[in-house]
Amino acid sequence: MQVYLAAVQARLDPSHYKSEEAFAEYVFSLLSPLPKEGPKVVAFPELFGLPLLFWWQSEPKESLIKELFAWAKGAGPRALLGPLAFYRERARAAWPIFLKTMARAAREHGAYLFSGTWFAPRLDEEPSRGLVAKTLLPRNWGFWLNPKGRVLARPEKTELMPQERLALVRPGSREGLVVKTRLFPIATLICLDAFFEGLVELADQRGARVLVQPSANPAPWTRPWPPEPNLKEGEAWRRYGLLEKLRGRENLLFGVNPMLTGELYDLTFEGKSSVVKAGELLAEAKDERGEELVGAWVEL
Repeated sequence: MQVYLAAVQARLDPSHYKSEEAFAEYVFSLLSPLPKEGPKVVAFPELFGLPLLFWWQSEPKESLIKELFAWAKGAGPRALLGPLAFYRERARAAWPIFLKTMARAAREHGAYLFSGTWFAPRLDEEPSRGLVAKTLLPRNWGFWLNPKGRVLARPEKTELMPQERLALVRPGSREGLVVKTRLFPIATLICLDAFFEGLVELADQRGARVLVQPSANPAPWTRPWPPEPNLKEGEAWRRYGLLEKLRGRENLLFGVNPMLTGELYDLTFEGKSSVVKAGELLAEAKDERGEELVGAWVEL
């Protein structure tokens, strides 16, 4: 079976998140190069949905602290709970937009689609209670949709960067690690998770054929890599990333690594999105600072 695997390299810009219409327009512009026919698996990068918490219906501020102060002025007593109330309130407001836009994209492109991630409490919905936050502290999570626009799974990141812990994000569960689709099982390991051997082993053991690694790399792609300064950042991703991690696996065959680029307050993200087979680069973005849909037809 021929399947098109695609990694969406998206660049952050406040204009893409200022309204529901702007967000949808950006999502569909990124997906426009997708082939019209055939089965497709498409993934957006880590943190792609996060700016909805800050920039939707709000003028971007100079820093995250100023964003929180601006929110607190209008939050009244809720502001006493600080960032936890911010995450809960803004996520509840932005969730319908995030879900609606991505579900429409999955339907119109006939694709299994990963939304990218954001920082938010676990959310669920029940008719009599509406949208419910199931955790007090946020996780770094996203969601898989089938070609009918229904949510299949909500993978969470388990291994966190220091910046995430400072943002009060907590490690997630492994419940959504592998999602079974009508095509084949797909594993999701969010950014740092995919560098942990034990998690890749678990994805392989659970029968996944494709490993998706949504990423947001907050470092220059050409800097010396701190653990091995003789390597550049991008070279380290190649040497220790999916190209190598997929070698010799029992079930895992292909990897999809969508990367975020651009700026979010004091963080700058760079990286080249890719689609790989064990030891073989099938497709890669041209520019570590740009936006692009990177894809390849594979036999599965």
